[in-house]
Amino acid sequence: MADDHSHGRRLSDEGVINGKMIVRDIINACPQAEVIIKKHLGAAALAVPGSRVESLEFLVAMNDYHESIILAELNEVCKIAPTKVGHF
Repeated sequence: MADDHSHGRRLSDEGVINGKMIVRDIINACPQAEVIIKKHLGAAALAVPGSRVESLEFLVAMNDYHESIILAELNEVCKIAPTKVGHF
């Protein structure tokens, strides 16, 4: 499916969540995402100042984790996309 930034629609064949999305926006659209992120990166990952305003790919890289693993679970659970992708 082609990219579509509309709320509630799939953004790609991989799922509604991608690494360019801001962590806070992902959690706002899918509250279960916070539990998933903490499960994979540890509770302290979201306690770091500014961690929620960075992209998911940046947060994952800063925690030395594999983006594909966390994205797979987020897209399994989260069915609604954030209303925007990235900072702009």
